[in-house]
Amino acid sequence: METTVQRAAGTGTDSTVLAVKLVVLGVLLGTALYAPREKSERAFRLLDLMKGSPEPAAPAPAPPVRRRTQQ
Repeated sequence: METTVQRAAGTGTDSTVLAVKLVVLGVLLGTALYAPREKSERAFRLLDLMKGSPEPAAPAPAPPVRRRTQQ
């Protein structure tokens, strides 16, 4: 009897999708660590979104500054 090698139908596609995911994750991590502050914060927020954790609440606004009245 001859035996044939059977392979999964989507092996090439699975490895391509995995490679794309790893590249995207690498770019995000690189941006989060080495980019300017604004882009770094956005990358960290996107990583949190991908992780599934809720976004932190916005800080409370500062109270208005009261000026002294002249007497």
